[in-house]
Amino acid sequence: MGALVAVAALTSFALACGMPFAAIGALAALTLGWRDAVILAGLAWFTNQVIGFGFLDYPLDTLTLAWGLALGLSAIAAVEGAMLSIRLLGATSLARLPISFLGAWASQQATVFVASLILGASDTAFAPSVLWFIFWTNAVAFLVLAMAQMIGARVGLARPIASAVRPPATA
Repeated sequence: MGALVAVAALTSFALACGMPFAAIGALAALTLGWRDAVILAGLAWFTNQVIGFGFLDYPLDTLTLAWGLALGLSAIAAVEGAMLSIRLLGATSLARLPISFLGAWASQQATVFVASLILGASDTAFAPSVLWFIFWTNAVAFLVLAMAQMIGARVGLARPIASAVRPPATA
């Protein structure tokens, strides 16, 4: 969990609000229980916001704060989308990686799209080239994080990628 939050911090400096929330959400869904995966997504978002407002001079205005909250919701949506995709498609262990990533990316982007309808966005925010950039940035981040997770699990420093996604605990 700490390593993923560190990755969130590093990518926040490099990409500002272009944080790979889908990649982090998918990997969290594959390696953690629901509660811990949501906490991890929240920590990654919080780290991104601290860096943005504390070091990258994000403006302190209502719209920027609202977009920050929307990105937090999108990070959680990425976890939910990954878990739901795997459960609904009943994926085999090999198919879990791409299915979790695609579910996370679609959910995260859908949340950002809905937020853009409410908060407004530039005309080019969802242009194919922008969506492609966000997709491949998250895909590369996901592959790097998944490989690091697998290596860490092999040497006993990380949890293995789960063979089953656990549903949220019911009260």
